[in-house]
Amino acid sequence: MVRVPLFKIVVNGTDKTQTLLKDLSNLTITDYANNNSDQLDLEVLGQYKRPTSSDEIKVYLGYETLKLIGVFKVTETKKSLKRLQITATGVDFKSNFKVKRNRTFENVKIVDIVNQIAAKYDLKVKCDFDDLYIKSVAQTNESDMSFLNRLADEYNAIFNLKNETLYFVKKVKNDKKNELLPRYEIDVKKCQDEILITHSQKTHYNSVKVSYHDTKENERKEIFIPKDAAEPILIYKGNFTSEAEARAKAKAKLEKANQGKVSGSLTCEGEVIYAGGILKLLNIGEDDYEYNITQVRHSFSKSGGWSTSLEFEN
Repeated sequence: MVRVPLFKIVVNGTDKTQTLLKDLSNLTITDYANNNSDQLDLEVLGQYKRPTSSDEIKVYLGYETLKLIGVFKVTETKKSLKRLQITATGVDFKSNFKVKRNRTFENVKIVDIVNQIAAKYDLKVKCDFDDLYIKSVAQTNESDMSFLNRLADEYNAIFNLKNETLYFVKKVKNDKKNELLPRYEIDVKKCQDEILITHSQKTHYNSVKVSYHDTKENERKEIFIPKDAAEPILIYKGNFTSEAEARAKAKAKLEKANQGKVSGSLTCEGEVIYAGGILKLLNIGEDDYEYNITQVRHSFSKSGGWSTSLEFEN
């Protein structure tokens, strides 16, 4: 049975689906797990009024029911006599999110930092870093976006902004992929093209050694994670304000060092899948792992229908 994809686009709260659908050339949404903002690229044929940079676009896709794929703000337009091209991002770059700041957070949990930053932009929050206490961390000549990206990198977290929600979530929790992350299954036999899986010959570290300065005892100390260190050992040097911070960052460093040894890409029939989730491939054979989805691209057109492309890594 052939499934017929549904499509809906809302501009500044007004449903423009029927107006745009008849002249829609293509629509692409690129969804990133970290660092980059999600992006919408939309092209319609004919004479359309150029939108302004303050316009909000919501895109819904689905089959029997529609699901919100993303909320975007227009950042660039290109117009000719025959077509209008629109680029929009998941972050309103007119806001202060990219303004560089100088401040220090002291005696605070990461979840409190995330909540404080999110509150400035009226963003909802999804964060599970309520167990990590930071003695001091400086935001020096950094925007809030850059600062949160840096924290995410240091603590091996997924940070992104989606649908007016700020996500700052652990990739690994209790030594396995975080159960809070959304999970998806795709049968490789139903994919449109051949799936490419790449194995990279990178060192797999069994433990990490980190040193830090104990301010109470005024001496340099070393710790291993896990405690019964096994070769090969990753050596990690850094400036830490406490043993707890050294342990948290070293554990995250070990997790990151062992990521990406197996990676791949695929294209399948359109599905509502978000970057940052966990992917399980069915009928894949020896590459049967749980993968982190690093990028999702949705492509929709009247002639080609809806397809979803993923990039992922173990």
